[in-house]
Amino acid sequence: MLLKSLSAAAATTLLSLGLLGCGGSAPDAAQKQSTPASTEVKIEKVFSGSETLNGTPLAYPEGKPELRLFRVEIPAGGKIPLHTHPAPMLVYVQATNSGDLLNTRVQPDGSTVSSVFEPGESFIEGASEPHFVENKGEQPTVVWVMVASAEGLPTTEWIK
Repeated sequence: MLLKSLSAAAATTLLSLGLLGCGGSAPDAAQKQSTPASTEVKIEKVFSGSETLNGTPLAYPEGKPELRLFRVEIPAGGKIPLHTHPAPMLVYVQATNSGDLLNTRVQPDGSTVSSVFEPGESFIEGASEPHFVENKGEQPTVVWVMVASAEGLPTTEWIK
């Protein structure tokens, strides 16, 4: 499918260049206004990483691989209590119509480290690193979470 789309885009580009070359001059202003918007595909890397917020290298769980995608909406004043994940996850705070996300991680010595992620920012949450997240703002915070897990493995493990 992607190959067909790219081939169609290449053919359209070549045809357009050929037509411009045949006319001997560029299209006038009226022709430019009637030209549809570009159909060029744009790919922009938003985030990549190989370690968690705590600096731990990524480790994937044993088993049959399974990717999961979640949209999570945390209302103003909302909190997801202390928990861990058995598999690493990529978290993206939605760039528009979203508030900030406060992520607080419990360190092995019991101390905490907090980070605020603004709309459009991403981070990697590690496997088995206790943390909780909150929305301290006045509007809902929307996050997209992609989990690199294994079939049958829970996404979240709650700490009591």
